[in-house]
Amino acid sequence: MLHLGFDASVPPGTPYPGARAVLGYIGGNTPHVWSRGEWLAFQHLAQFPIWVGVFEDDPAGHADEAVRAAHGLGWSDNPPSRNRRAIVLDYETQVDPAWINTFGARLWRAGYETFVYGSQSTVDENPPKEGRVIALYNGRPDMTGDPFAVGHQFAANIAFDGTFVDLDVVTDTMMAHAGLGPRA
Repeated sequence: MLHLGFDASVPPGTPYPGARAVLGYIGGNTPHVWSRGEWLAFQHLAQFPIWVGVFEDDPAGHADEAVRAAHGLGWSDNPPSRNRRAIVLDYETQVDPAWINTFGARLWRAGYETFVYGSQSTVDENPPKEGRVIALYNGRPDMTGDPFAVGHQFAANIAFDGTFVDLDVVTDTMMAHAGLGPRA
């Protein structure tokens, strides 16, 4: 089953209609890190934090920062009896398997897993880690043919609620690695 989700650099004040998941930024090379209040506006949706690793050095340090950012919002890795919580690594069109493997291994040791986000034109040149979120703006809310795909960003820059959102569909597999809310 596929579930509608959305992401935005600057989040809207309300969820996109019909969305069950939200992806937002917790740090890295991003122009806007979502505040606790911005995350709390979507506390009833499945949440996926994004760390932007594009053009950054020190993948282990970035993984440690991503974990600290998640914990700073009150999130934590899930207990061993549940699926690991995912942090999405935004890698755009950059290709650097060693960087991604180091980042992912460090997150894994901290109790999280890594979904790698990138453009369809390059994402398959990087290791999939535990899954891929593929940017392919074809306007179709379906899965791409990539066997590692857990998400598909199918539309970009949709005007909504005073900002612009991208629309995604995510699989049941991806939803199993979401969290709800930060803790207030």
